[in-house]
Amino acid sequence: MVNLRAMLLRVESAWSVHPLAFHLVSALRTVRSGDTLLVAFRWFVVVCQAATLLITWPLWQVRSLPPMLPALPLPYFDMGAVLLVSLALILVRPKIGIVLHTALMAYAVLIDQTRLQPEIVSLIFLLWGTLPDPNLKTLARAHLIALWCFAGLNKLLSPAFMNSGAQWMLTGLIPTPPSWLRDNFGFVIVAAESGTGLLAIFPRTRKLAGLMALGLHLGILLDLSPLGHNWNQSVWPWNAALAFAGLALIAPWHESLPRTLKDSRWFVRVLAIYLLVAPVGFYFGVTDAYLAHNLYSSNIPSASTSGSLNPGVTWTAFNVPLPPEHRLFEQFFYRSCHPGNSMVIYDSRWWFRIQGLAERHLTCPAEGARAK
Repeated sequence: MVNLRAMLLRVESAWSVHPLAFHLVSALRTVRSGDTLLVAFRWFVVVCQAATLLITWPLWQVRSLPPMLPALPLPYFDMGAVLLVSLALILVRPKIGIVLHTALMAYAVLIDQTRLQPEIVSLIFLLWGTLPDPNLKTLARAHLIALWCFAGLNKLLSPAFMNSGAQWMLTGLIPTPPSWLRDNFGFVIVAAESGTGLLAIFPRTRKLAGLMALGLHLGILLDLSPLGHNWNQSVWPWNAALAFAGLALIAPWHESLPRTLKDSRWFVRVLAIYLLVAPVGFYFGVTDAYLAHNLYSSNIPSASTSGSLNPGVTWTAFNVPLPPEHRLFEQFFYRSCHPGNSMVIYDSRWWFRIQGLAERHLTCPAEGARAK
């Protein structure tokens, strides 16, 4: 068996005489002195985030159409290259690199909310979880538990997914499935996703949760890959990372969830609890759909247009959907429409129906497209 420690010592000794190898040697020391599994997982997540940026490259550049949707009136910059540089920095200076990458990504989202994609946010949480600080691991673990639990629950509460979307996913794995499996596959997906999240809560079942996550996300990756539906390439790297996240972050976790929260700093405890319960806010219009882990469910807002640019154009332009939020549909419409164009926003959530917001009609102002 190869002795990893001895091998790293030999490589470090050979390279340290060359000044250009300084940062590589630092990275090797990190591997040698730290948790090898977590360091390997960190490098893998970096590769997955970089692959996501490359798959969605036009999304990270300044453009006129499809319109950018800023949250704040900040200067626009092409962000793709600097985000890749910050990822490279993580390999040699993990903490500094992750802080820089998170800050740059936050700025990128503030100048264009189209970039608020679930895979981008989730991979950042996974990166933070690879650092030695147990408080950061707590946040990454809370994110994973919420992701798995609510991804399943949101699908269960989506009749269109249970009766149609799940069957479409099944055909990517089995082209002609038996009727009993086709009719119940929605429940299989719900049990797999929410079950993984529930298993991750309890110390005795966390190794099983890690194995469940591995099978679940490799299955999703296969379903979406060229061997299946060949669809939604931007989440392929994310599912690859999530497949190993359970083994890297959940399986080695021994403390109970209450004990973990009690031992965390107070603001980490508050943030972790927020991550665990915030997805409920989606049903009251408080939490964005993607931040509430609505993934492939069909109970999210949608929009159609007449005459103007359709929000679905982001699939073709960037390989991602426009985040399904009222404010973003409106902003997209007003920044791209012409006089006489119209948009209808549909929302099936109970909270929106009782407020008369199940169907909203927008009309382009006489002066045409405008910043809003």
